Amino acid sequence: MKPELDEKSFQQLRVTALEKLDNAVCTALTNIEAEQARKILAEAVADCVATGAVVPPHVLACVEAADDHFGYSERMEARTLLTVAHRLLARVQRPMVVPSPSTPGDVVLGG
Repeated sequence: MKPELDEKSFQQLRVTALEKLDNAVCTALTNIEAEQARKILAEAVADCVATGAVVPPHVLACVEAADDHFGYSERMEARTLLTVAHRLLARVQRPMVVPSPSTPGDVVLGG
């Protein structure tokens, strides 16, 4: 019997899956063989699907198109698409946090 995971654990699995996808994209950008790049990208996307991680459509489109280019030995085109995917994933993983404005009672000077 599998133990049930709480929402926080599911959220962590989703974050980990997105991090794995980003790592796979970075690895595919190195000088590895095209088939190996395709394999690690496919595994990372499958992990995202399995965990329910929300992969932005633009990222998924870039990864899928890069896979096609790897299949035709078009390494530079694949690298361009993966660079875009990496930058888009960086925005998803580290969203900008804007602090809320302070109010007169928030800051206490002196003591």
